[in-house]
Amino acid sequence: MFQSSPRRPRPEANPHRATLVATEFEAALAERAWSAASLDGAPCFRAFFVRRGRAVFKPRDGAALELVAPQILWLPFAARGEFRLAAGGDGAALLASEDIVWRTIGENPLAAQLRPLLDRILVAAGGLVEIDMLFAALARESREPGPGAPVMAGLYLGLLLMHLWREGGLARASDALAAGAPAAQRFRQLVELHYRDNLGLDDYARRLGVARAHLHEACARAFGRPPQRLVHERLIAEARVRLRDTGQTAEQIAYGLGFRDPAYFSRFFSRRVGMSPGAYRKASRVAPPQAPTSFAAWP
Repeated sequence: MFQSSPRRPRPEANPHRATLVATEFEAALAERAWSAASLDGAPCFRAFFVRRGRAVFKPRDGAALELVAPQILWLPFAARGEFRLAAGGDGAALLASEDIVWRTIGENPLAAQLRPLLDRILVAAGGLVEIDMLFAALARESREPGPGAPVMAGLYLGLLLMHLWREGGLARASDALAAGAPAAQRFRQLVELHYRDNLGLDDYARRLGVARAHLHEACARAFGRPPQRLVHERLIAEARVRLRDTGQTAEQIAYGLGFRDPAYFSRFFSRRVGMSPGAYRKASRVAPPQAPTSFAAWP
């Protein structure tokens, strides 16, 4: 990952929980449907590869998305709806835990550009031979895991995410933003890459090749807020997402965001949000959770 000061490893709620499961499905005479699913009871990201045939994704809110092979549908774990594959179609499906997706994106030099994949429904072309091979390899590692299977699966997932980034239009948007980006915008990109690494403002200024006073002035002019506040806002935004959408404990979230002391994280969060992490989680989950469905129940 990026260079950072040593910190206590983040504890895992369930070290034996599956982090990635993939399966291939062959053509059938009847239409098949996949509803929102979880991975061992935890929210997950999903991807469908339509190798041949037609499919449609019907979200609970919004217009239906039609897919014509070869295409890939990427769904963040907040997305809810039903994926229907027409008779005669085939392809593959993937479930990935939020931890492995966050880790795969966070360890990539293009983390800032890949991050929209965390909360965006995306359709991308899937006609390359490499895509077929990636899904076949992921399914093989799920079905017959060999030595180092989690590492291999993470590498395959990283290649898939890079393809989605390229073919889903995110790469073009990133290139347009990077062209001649001013110091304030480049600072936001660096924050996206390093907000968990406890970098000081002098570290950011040095990497940008500007004086600290110039960085402060640029951020105040572009965003109306000083750079330190922007870093804190990014940490709070990530903490909110993890408290609201994952089953991680406040302690796990604290370590995952680079805090060495969970008690300090709790105070940090409370001062800026007006309530403790536990109170925020309780308030944000006003609707009763849906009964989890397992990958094994899918057709």
